[in-house]
Amino acid sequence: MQLLEAVANLVGLHDRAVHRLAEPLEQLLQSLGPRLLHPSSPPRNRPRRRGLPILLRTHPALPRRDRCSSVRRVTSLPPARADDPQWVRREPLAGDASTRRYFRLTDRHGATAILAEYPADAAATLARDLEVTAWLADRGLRLPAVLGQDLGAGRVVLEDLGAADAEAVLRAAPPAERERLAARLLAPLEVLATQPTASLPGWNRPLDAVRLRWELAGFELHFVRHRRGVAPSPALVRFLDDLADEVASHPQRICHRDYHLNNLYLVATGEVAVIDAQDALLGPDAYDAVSLLEERAMPELLAEGERERLRVAWALRTAAATGWERRWPRVRAQRALKVLGTFARLEAAGRTDYTHWMGSLAAQLAAAADGLALPGAVVDLLLDWDG
Repeated sequence: MQLLEAVANLVGLHDRAVHRLAEPLEQLLQSLGPRLLHPSSPPRNRPRRRGLPILLRTHPALPRRDRCSSVRRVTSLPPARADDPQWVRREPLAGDASTRRYFRLTDRHGATAILAEYPADAAATLARDLEVTAWLADRGLRLPAVLGQDLGAGRVVLEDLGAADAEAVLRAAPPAERERLAARLLAPLEVLATQPTASLPGWNRPLDAVRLRWELAGFELHFVRHRRGVAPSPALVRFLDDLADEVASHPQRICHRDYHLNNLYLVATGEVAVIDAQDALLGPDAYDAVSLLEERAMPELLAEGERERLRVAWALRTAAATGWERRWPRVRAQRALKVLGTFARLEAAGRTDYTHWMGSLAAQLAAAADGLALPGAVVDLLLDWDG
């Protein structure tokens, strides 16, 4: 956090440029460990790591038979390319929080597909993402089928799941039907819960204490320092340190990592399809369920009593370990603060579509401060927010 600002000051970058550089610099700096967060207060109870930093190590290669060729395809459609003459229209779609761009392709018969474009130098990232999605699909997760790919060009053509994600479906449904529909969204979490944690290849670093704390450093830098214009207090720093350590001690599961209404689709077959699954990793057992039931539009669409029934349903359907009720609010606090930092970074980089979510989330956190055991140092930052 402090190092990122120091680099920016050294080369004379303006605030907006700092935020634009945040993502690539975070990928590099997180490999250096938590000492960069607060050099004067070395991490407690964390053994010193020797040799190449974990985040920079190359993950073991998958056997060739498990690579991109195993990605499932829709057999009723021919392989597709983004530049095929069959596509007569290319419509840009709202992007996610990454550097990828998305388009809806339409052919002369009205059939559609989704084109994902990666940056020019990201062929290896695309190949890895296809490996991750193939692995998840082979284990029963319903993902968009891959219709075509061009690794060299950084392009992949995917099955179009439709314009209405789970949020749109719930909004259009009568209020009395929403809880039943939302309960269906737990099905992919049941699939992930049955997978042995040791079976997941090491594409992405687990949500261990170092990574969880690094995520919270984004809250300190982008939300506290830049959005609110104040320096993090020692009390805030201690709280974030302890929160990361505590959440890292929870039982582990394979997690999607960004499991919310806008990444889920209720498809015609009755299945729940999942997008944006390339970041799958090991993490706290309640991580994805917290994301689904506590974030984005879900608190607006379902009353607290309905969401409480869904929390219990998740615990039963995924055989959650005893004590999940105590773990839930701690995961919720960590995720929410991390997300506030991400939204603040995106807003500063010009993505004003995230401002609404940032204000809504800050208000929800402040209202739930007692149940989440948030200290005054955090609550003060959330109250009187000027979003």
